[in-house]
Amino acid sequence: MSVHKDLVLKARMRLMGHNERILTGEEGLWVYRILYTVSPRVHAYRLAYVLRELSETDPRAARRPGARQALLDEARAVAARIPADAPAYQRHMWDHTMAELRHIERRLGQSDR
Repeated sequence: MSVHKDLVLKARMRLMGHNERILTGEEGLWVYRILYTVSPRVHAYRLAYVLRELSETDPRAARRPGARQALLDEARAVAARIPADAPAYQRHMWDHTMAELRHIERRLGQSDR
């Protein structure tokens, strides 16, 4: 997949202007999606993290279950590209994510009763 060089430059500039560990929300989503196409090894963890976060917090995903599932499916696919020599917290992110989501769903199921 080819990404326009200006988009890559814009995404890199936005990331350079951000002084947190990970750029989150929809802005983080477009930045990491663009940069992931250029260097998946570097940005796989961050993109998977932002996708997972949006699946939990985005109000549009909450109203449309298909949107939440699509975000999680993309996060799972991206997490599979996290390199084997990455730090443990990156490699095991997907396992922690799934455990956390099961806990949330159990808690929501109990509160409905």
